[in-house]
Amino acid sequence: MDLQTGVRMYQFVRDRQDELRDEQHPEGHDAYIQSWRDAHELSQEYATAVQTGRTTEATRVLSALTALADRWNNHPDFPVAHAGRAVHGPDTTSEQ
Repeated sequence: MDLQTGVRMYQFVRDRQDELRDEQHPEGHDAYIQSWRDAHELSQEYATAVQTGRTTEATRVLSALTALADRWNNHPDFPVAHAGRAVHGPDTTSEQ
């Protein structure tokens, strides 16, 4: 037992974590954070537009949010399109 044993094990774990991160976020952590922020901002803009009855703005924002989601369009949980728009839950029908 020496300090180097712990350092080597720690470095091994960090290297595996870095590999996992790079696998999950090939563009890097900053790109992941920015993508999350973009999606969150669009979600908030959509909710505001729906609540204020601005359907044209809501449609535009939902289109942008859907474009972000398109990379996972083959995922089994991908929201199904109804009447030309994505359905994310029962509360989205209030905009019509």
